[in-house]
Order: sequence, then C-alpha cells, then structure tokens
Amino acid sequence: MVDPRKRQTRKKQQSITSKATVSVEMWRFYLMWGVVLFCFIALVGRAFYVQIVNHDFLQNKANAKILRTDTVKAMRGVIYDRHGVPLAISTPIMKIVIDPRDYFDAKKLYDETSAELVKNPNDRKLKRQLPDKNLNLDELADAVGMDRAELRKKMNERPRSRYLILKKEVPPQQADLILEREFQAVYTEKYYKRYYPQPQPNAQIIGLTNSEGMGIEGLEMQLNSRLAGKDGEQQVIRDKRGNRVKDPEIIKEVESGENITLSIDSRLQYIMYRELTAAGVANNARSATAITVDVKTGEILAMASWPSYNPNDKKGLGNKDAMRNRGAVDSFEPGSTMKPITISMALESGKFTANSVINTTPGSMRVGNHTIRDTHNYGALTLGGIIQKSSNVGVAKIALSLPYSTLPTFYKRVGFGERSAVKFPGESAGLILPKNKWNVSEVATMAYGYGLNATVLQLADAYAMIANKGKKMPLSLYKLEEHPKGEQMIDPKIADQVLLMMEAVTLPGGTARQADIPGYRVAGKTGTAHKLRADRKGYSQSDYRALFAGMAPVSDPRLAMVVVVENPKGQYYGGLVAAPVFARVMQESLRLMNVPLDKPLDAPKIQ
Repeated sequence: MVDPRKRQTRKKQQSITSKATVSVEMWRFYLMWGVVLFCFIALVGRAFYVQIVNHDFLQNKANAKILRTDTVKAMRGVIYDRHGVPLAISTPIMKIVIDPRDYFDAKKLYDETSAELVKNPNDRKLKRQLPDKNLNLDELADAVGMDRAELRKKMNERPRSRYLILKKEVPPQQADLILEREFQAVYTEKYYKRYYPQPQPNAQIIGLTNSEGMGIEGLEMQLNSRLAGKDGEQQVIRDKRGNRVKDPEIIKEVESGENITLSIDSRLQYIMYRELTAAGVANNARSATAITVDVKTGEILAMASWPSYNPNDKKGLGNKDAMRNRGAVDSFEPGSTMKPITISMALESGKFTANSVINTTPGSMRVGNHTIRDTHNYGALTLGGIIQKSSNVGVAKIALSLPYSTLPTFYKRVGFGERSAVKFPGESAGLILPKNKWNVSEVATMAYGYGLNATVLQLADAYAMIANKGKKMPLSLYKLEEHPKGEQMIDPKIADQVLLMMEAVTLPGGTARQADIPGYRVAGKTGTAHKLRADRKGYSQSDYRALFAGMAPVSDPRLAMVVVVENPKGQYYGGLVAAPVFARVMQESLRLMNVPLDKPLDAPKIQ
C-alpha cells in the first residue's frame, strides 16, 4: 500500500506544477497581444505620419515623378493706329526643349534592357520595358539644325538638368514635324514673338521688347503692365517614358494683354518719315524730326525722326542714337520759333497792340556784354512785321520794356519748362532759367529763343494752342473718344491776331515762302538757330538747327506741325530746309483728312 503521506505530498507537487503552467501561458498570451497591439499602433502611427504629417512632402515627391507644371504664355496686346491698323502684334512661335535627365534615364534603361535581351531574346516582359521613343541624338541634332557634336557636348555637360533649350523661334509647323519623330524627352513650349509691320516710321514711338517679351523701349516699356497680360499654368501628367497620360489640366487661366489704340495715323506717319528721310539725306543732316498735332483735340497724329531703326532686326540695335524719340527726349534752343510766343505775351500785357511800331534801327542793339543783331536794318516794324521779318532786335526791345519776370513767367504758363501731358519715357522738361537768372541779357535773348531749352513736343503744343484760339488741349498719344475740355491760356482775339501775323511769314516778303501750300492758307514761323559748341564756350559758326513751326488752314486751323533738321550742310536756313518738309507733309495730311480748301488753287501756267 502507498503511504497516505506520500500520496498527499504527490498531490501538493502536482498542484504547484499546474499553477506554474497557467502563469506561463498567460504571460505568452499577454506578450502576443502586446506585440500585436504594438504593431497595430505602429501601423496606425505610420499611416497617420504618412497620410497626415508627411502628406505634402510625399505627395510632392510623387508629383515630381509624374507631374510637370508648364507655364502658358499670355499673348501680348496689339498696338493699333487710330484707324485700327496694327503697329505691333504678337505671333505664336515655339521653343524646342529637351529634358536631359529624362533622356539619360531612358537611355540607361534601354542599354540595360538591351543587354538582358541578348541573354534572353525571347523574354516578352523585357521587350515591353524597352523605351519606345527615338533616342538618336544625331537625328535630333539634324532635325533642329544643330551641330551633332555641340548637342552631345551640351547634353553631357548637364546630364541631370531638366531643361535644355535646343532651338528658339521655331515656326509651329516645323515644331510639329519635329515632335512627330517622337524623340525621347523632347517637347515644345509656345511663346510669342513681337512683330512690327511698319518698323522704321514708328520705331521710336512704339519701342520694342526683349527676348522674354518684356517692353524695354518706348510705349512697349511704358505700357508693359497693360500689354503683357498674365501667364497661365497647366499640369501635365506623364509616365516614366515621358508619354502624356492625359490632357493637361489648367490650374491658372491665362489672361491676354490689353489692346491699345494710339492717336497716330499710320498714313501720315509714313509720309512724315519719308519726307524727313529725303530732307536728311539731301541736306547731309545729322537728324530730322517732326510732329503733327490735331489742334482741336490735342491728339498727336504723327511723330517721327530720321534716322530710325528696325525693331524686327535684333542684330541692328547697336545705334542707340537712332533709337531715341527725339521729338520728346531732345531739348534745344528753339531760336526764332519762340517769337510768336513773345508777341502773344506783348499783346496780353496791354502795353502793345497789333499796330504798335517798334524801331529796330540800325538793325542791332547792345545788351550787357552782348550785341543783338538782325540780318538787315528793317527800321520801324509793327508786331506783325517783327514776326514776318524775324527781327531779333524788335522782340528783344518788347521783352525789355516789360518787367523781366513777364516773359519767362508767360513761357512757363503756356507749357515750357515742364513735361507735356504725353509723359513719354525719357521725355525732357526743357529748361527755363530760375528767377535769379532773369536779368537784362537773359530776358533779351529768351525773347528770340536763346537761353532756354524746349522740346519739339512743347513747340507743337504751343503752336496748336495758338491755332486753337488760345485754348490748350493736353497732348495725347492715344485715340480719344471724347474731346477734352482744354484750358484757355490766352485770349482768343490775341491768338487770332498772332495767327494772321504768322500767315505773312509764308507770303511774299516773308522768310518761309516755301511753306506755302496750293489751296490752303498757311501760318508759321521759321527758325535758324546757332548750336552751342561742344565745349559749351559760345556758339558754333558752322553748326545750325533749321526749324519751321506752323499750322493750316488759317481760316479754320486743323493741324499744327513742327519740323526740326539738325546740322544741315550747305543751305541751313529754316525757310529753305525745314519749311519745304512742312509743306509736303502738311499738304498730303490735309488731303488725306479731307480738310476743305480755304483759298483758290493757282491757275495752271500756260506754256
């Protein structure tokens, strides 16, 4: 028999062993669930990190592989003349671009896959991995017109670049032919090239754009924000072979530039440039400039300078002198063309009338350290006679008979010494001397156009004011839908009196017989100004500036025009050099604008 005490001991041992087993199993159970819970939490945490915390970074990395954001260039606005003739337009043009990194990745894949196919020529999976685009750089170079070695050199110098321009200014049709050959990583970008249909006559007004389409000269620069528009953006999704997966998605709409209509009449502009060119060449001059203004509205109908340049030819932009809009930028001593302004001041003062007589004998006068001279001794002259004969002595005596401040103050009031309403880029304000310089010598010389600087714009503005019965219309380079109110600068009666005095300049006995136009009464004033020497020590005895400023028809003035010819050789008087240009341009301008004749046409001479 078994001892009951041993049986009891065995039961205790069995009981102890049983409890230990259960404890171990529970520990394993908890460990397993702990591991599972930890993994679950880790997965949830990772998912949270990926989906929420690091979402943007990873999304951007993914997009970088398949997405490309392309800029959609805005079309620059068109610049028109007043009749809707385009003077500056943008035409679509293409760039041929390659992605070197994409190309070399595809080339590497092709080489590795081709090597594997040599070992396993029947492996269809490998065949499907081969890039299906053209990887031949020599063919690509030939297609875009590049040297083969040069293309390879550029590609090898920038193997990780994403952007390499192969060729610019490719016509769309030619670009399409290149794309049809399916070169690897090659694509096109559309942009716009500026083109000027009437280049030389309008170049200095309109200006030009650079290779990026930004205005850098003239109105192209001044109006750049309005003309440029706003570029758009589109997203393109491509696979690893560079194939487009779906159509581009527009993410920012493109906004085309604003169209601008100028006051310029391209017909008158062409005529003016043609005549300035002819006069400049015939007189071997340095330059020739002219401006025509509609006196009723202040609109500038033509503004041209010779020599000019062709903004379509970017290789011919070396002559910066030819690129200046001289009518606005250059200021100079206007000489005798200021005399009608001085006479207007005299009449306004009340001290003089149209019948007042000034004794100019003996044809010269001493003022300070200077002697003022006329070309002849004209004796006693009325105010009209002073303008007709262009007497320096006469206007100097008038100016000095009034307080010294009267003349320069009047000049400033009518627009000299400040920029015109045009505000053209680089426009000069001219120069009226400060008050502390208004002494006897300066006032006397200012009376006949020396000792002050003016622009062609300012002269045209002043003559248009006189022609418009003393009412000044702000000059404008843009076509106006409504006539501006204007500002009455001088009494209409005074303006009419001065206008009739200037008509005598173009009649027998005047200094500008060659400004006469068949069928139209013409008023104006010549100017022949000595130019300052280069060292600014006195005036040159060989360099002149020939001017003529006038308006027509006198019975109801419609146009005012100023012509300036710099450094003519041979004959140099304004009546011989500038007046004929005025006559030819004004005659054709009045005809094209259907302005009625205001005097009988001369009967043809019988041979």
